[in-house]
Amino acid sequence: MEVYKMRKREGSRRRVFLLSLMILILVFPAWNLAAAERTTAKDWRSGFVEVAKKVKPSVVAIRSERTVTVGPGVGEDFFKGTPFEDFFKQHGGPPAKRKQMGEGSGVIVDGKGYILTNYHVVAGAEKISIHLFDGRELKGTVRGTDSKTDLAVVHVEAAGLPGATLGDSDKLQVGEWAIAIGSPFGLEETVTVGVISAKGRSGLGTGNYEDFIQTDASINPGNSGGPLVNVDGEVIGINAMIIQPGQGIGFAIPINLAKTIMAELIKTGKVIRPWVGIGLQDITSDLMKFFNLKEKTGALVSQVYGGSPAEKAGLKAGDAVIEIDGVKVTNSQDVVREVLKKQVGQKVNFVILREGKRTEISLTTAQMPEKIGEREPVKPTREWFGLRVSNVTPDIAKQLGLTKTEGVVIVGVEPNSVAQRAGLKAGDIILEVNRQKVFNENDYRSVMEKPKPDQGVLFLIDRQGSTFFVTLTEEK
Repeated sequence: MEVYKMRKREGSRRRVFLLSLMILILVFPAWNLAAAERTTAKDWRSGFVEVAKKVKPSVVAIRSERTVTVGPGVGEDFFKGTPFEDFFKQHGGPPAKRKQMGEGSGVIVDGKGYILTNYHVVAGAEKISIHLFDGRELKGTVRGTDSKTDLAVVHVEAAGLPGATLGDSDKLQVGEWAIAIGSPFGLEETVTVGVISAKGRSGLGTGNYEDFIQTDASINPGNSGGPLVNVDGEVIGINAMIIQPGQGIGFAIPINLAKTIMAELIKTGKVIRPWVGIGLQDITSDLMKFFNLKEKTGALVSQVYGGSPAEKAGLKAGDAVIEIDGVKVTNSQDVVREVLKKQVGQKVNFVILREGKRTEISLTTAQMPEKIGEREPVKPTREWFGLRVSNVTPDIAKQLGLTKTEGVVIVGVEPNSVAQRAGLKAGDIILEVNRQKVFNENDYRSVMEKPKPDQGVLFLIDRQGSTFFVTLTEEK
């Protein structure tokens, strides 16, 4: 009997031991995972802290001062909205001048006092002060600017400054961490964290070279010119702009582009670019049909400038560029990027599609001219797609800055019409309809009466010296 009781007690202890062991086996992994998660979160926090400590000494706040013209001067603001407003607008005297203060950020790129920032931060500035991390305030001098990429280099007389480490923006991946550092609203040394939301963003309407990094790291006025960095503390972009009122949508200039521009600005104070002399636009589904293209890839030549390397080599409006020096291009930004990699005077091989046939054309780049003419629109007779057009008279040509009186000028666009939704504006010149040149209003009407509106029409438009194609289709 006693033996039986002993065996029973031993069996109970064994069951308790096994049960305890099972509980440990089940609970330990969960506890271990929670501990690992806490450790990982702590590692990330300490990682961001280390990045901030590493980079902040290289980030500066930039204060600029410029003179702007406002006016008419006397009493304008005081009487705004009152019965006297018009009187003071007419009799308030000449426009007044006043000082305008601006704020931005920058990043020290070496120990010689060179600072990389945005062009728009220092454009037109008569006085620039640089506020360093250690509290010093130094006078800044513009070394060079480049409005096309919105970049500038400022120099300060100081040695041994802590230059930031510049990374490789070509290695960026969407989804990786991004840290913005700068002085939003004058709040110096502000650090915000997000991710790389997208790469190669264009079509933002800046009118310049667009190849932006998109991030949701908070960027605000005053951040412009400051660095966007990775988790290794390397500068991967220069913060440039935001979309308002969008939240979490900021854009930075890739550091690889910035490094190229910066080197030229430091060396010569300006940027000399290669130029082939073409205007480009992306290929849409509608344009594919008109140009006998099988794929929506490449870039459509919408303009060839007179006397340019492209004209001399035989490129024509309507050609689709699909390859440059063996590199395939998928859109107009790709073409711009590949051309900008070349040197002035360098031979470049283009592969194009012309009326569906593959053709190779070689040209030699030239130096990009300073300006390619600008024009202004005119005032507002009724046409297809809600367009009103007129002959380009000598007076209109003079007003628009035209050297020729060819084509027809759009003098009116009906609200909510097909033409308006396609983006056509008063002052645009119609040079071609369905690849046929039009020299006057009679030519235009003759060509327009041939196709049926529901089949669509292809226009070649000249707007302020730049030409592009537009397709219009009458809605059913």
